[in-house]
Amino acid sequence: MNIFSYVVDHDEGKEPNPHFGSCTLCRCKYSESLEETHGVKGRKNIVELAEIGDWVIGTGGTGSRSAGKGKLIYTMRVDEKPTRGKFYEDPRFLRKNPKRPENNFQREGQFALVSRHFWYFGSEAIEIPSKFRLEKNPRGFHYINPAEFRPFLKWLEANYRAGKQGEPCYRENTKGIKPCKSCC
Repeated sequence: MNIFSYVVDHDEGKEPNPHFGSCTLCRCKYSESLEETHGVKGRKNIVELAEIGDWVIGTGGTGSRSAGKGKLIYTMRVDEKPTRGKFYEDPRFLRKNPKRPENNFQREGQFALVSRHFWYFGSEAIEIPSKFRLEKNPRGFHYINPAEFRPFLKWLEANYRAGKQGEPCYRENTKGIKPCKSCC
């Protein structure tokens, strides 16, 4: 089991997408160079590396479109990993409005991560207790040691219900969405 942690620079409800009963990560956190070369020339990223049973943790960034440093935006277990083409065609995800793949590489070489076991806080992002070391590098992603992750997961399960807890931190032209605490 791998546990990936990264900073969510802009939480707009698309990537991650916590709507309609599942949390998905599709067009974000993949290597741009892979798309350009159609090879494995760049550093692979979370969507390429994650497998079923792995976990993804998204922590807050310091910008106005994120929740702020030291905050947990979401945690998800990877339950499915379809290609982006299959994800787009799957009726379960039509309401998520995924961006249609434009070429064969996007359809067959890129993936979506799908979770039915997740906690998404968004604009209601919670403080990460200092005893859990989930944030290390604001660029790219890093791996969390499973021995460090297990106590965090137990704490999360004991204190919060799974599922969508809040709306995304930032949405353009949307009224009634609570802004991130860092934006107030």
